Amino acid sequence: MNSKSLEDGLSKLGIPFDHGTVDSIKKYHGVLLAWNRNINLTSVSNWDDAVYRHYLDSASLVMAASFLDKWESGTANLLDIGSGAGLPGIVLKLLFPKLRVTLLEASLKKCRFLEEICERLDLSGVHIVPERAETQGHIEGYRAAFDIVVSRAVSKLNVLAEYCLPFCKVGGNMVALKGRTVDEELVNSKFSFGELGGRIVKVVDCSLRIPELDGRLVVVVKENPTPDTYPRRPGIPAKRPIT
Repeated sequence: MNSKSLEDGLSKLGIPFDHGTVDSIKKYHGVLLAWNRNINLTSVSNWDDAVYRHYLDSASLVMAASFLDKWESGTANLLDIGSGAGLPGIVLKLLFPKLRVTLLEASLKKCRFLEEICERLDLSGVHIVPERAETQGHIEGYRAAFDIVVSRAVSKLNVLAEYCLPFCKVGGNMVALKGRTVDEELVNSKFSFGELGGRIVKVVDCSLRIPELDGRLVVVVKENPTPDTYPRRPGIPAKRPIT
């Protein structure tokens, strides 16, 4: 596996790395492909494609705001909602070993994969929670407990708002990794973010740093506490989004 495109991309993002970092991402990729034979974790198996669509896409979160200092020093805690194969949470942990990471994933099979990855890569400071966001968002120690809440390829923005913002501290950030066609979602989600205590502050075009990336980062600041009635019961946010 040629690492040049990965190394070039990390450099463009301003992320410090060494050979150990790159080797860990390669090892992660190997374990991902092995598990993918039995459970559906990814449709991207080719290393060159995965570098952009998985690893640099996850790493591009550093473009959302000035998080680097906190991530490098370990003073921030991050929640990855609907973590799936650990994207972006595991990738960010590999890039920033001191970052405290919680992975929320409802699928027990995927949680077992995440546990295997943490064991194989000797990752400490990663907490795996096999639960739905609608349930865990009411639990003390999780609600309004995280500096940054991220989610990638989970739901539309007006649904993600209800999944993510209850976990976010006032003054903290939610960042959604979305595709290029996010404009309609931005319009339809403005009320839901306000209802839940958040406000969209910017949308970052990832291709500005790495042309091969076509993602958009929707950056939200939480300005007020989320009302206690949110999140609603499991399944309701997706069936009846806040409008």
